[in-house]
Amino acid sequence: MTRLDDLPYAPEHGFRGLGDLYLPARPEGAPAALVIHGGGWNAMDKQGLAGVAALLAEHGWGAYAINYRLLDQAPWPACGDDCLRGAQFLLEAGHAAMRPLDRSRLFVVGASAGGHLALMTGLRLPPARVRAIVSIAGPTDLALRMKALGPERYRKFLGVERDEEVTPEALRPACPVHLARPDSPPLLCIHSTCDELVPPEQSEAMAAAYRRAGAEAEVFLFKGNDKLHGIWDPATSNPRRLTPEPAGALLAFAERMLAD
Repeated sequence: MTRLDDLPYAPEHGFRGLGDLYLPARPEGAPAALVIHGGGWNAMDKQGLAGVAALLAEHGWGAYAINYRLLDQAPWPACGDDCLRGAQFLLEAGHAAMRPLDRSRLFVVGASAGGHLALMTGLRLPPARVRAIVSIAGPTDLALRMKALGPERYRKFLGVERDEEVTPEALRPACPVHLARPDSPPLLCIHSTCDELVPPEQSEAMAAAYRRAGAEAEVFLFKGNDKLHGIWDPATSNPRRLTPEPAGALLAFAERMLAD
């Protein structure tokens, strides 16, 4: 595996417009993946999901792990627009090292807030350009979460000052559950049954929306190792690696998508 650091897809955003490219041992014709970090839309960076990008590269994928603008810099839809731009950069081989990859269709992967952004990216790109989407512990219905967490949780997300401005209608354009269509790309939602940060019902709601639309979706549930997302192997740190169950589910789904 080879890693090329800090390739800019949005140079005007400085650090937040950079991505790291992970190339497999044989990049010629290797399928391409976009990898999106989490952090509540307002923390972390591309290193947060470096272990996922490395895992994909070790199994023959070219993976572009990107930063995006955080909420302290700009409210929604800035982070979502940045991810779309990162996807377009990869599709168009904005860097010469991406040219050998099979960029006809992207595999879009994210965790936590990055799972939400992976859904919003994969569902807003032309369906023919997306191989599949993987959301790991991603929020999918922000209005439902608002009822549990309170409107103040989403003031910064929307860039508003008053709780009264945080409404289901205001959050709807940022809710992947409302974007499912019959031609939506295949979807895998990976979620720990112990997750109290983003409950597994969020993944179930997304899969249900897909099924209502007549699209292909599956949910992989497992018992995580903590009450947060429970996806990280505590024996790893730089980069963090997924525990065997979510890692195996991700790789098995990725392999199936190559066979289709």
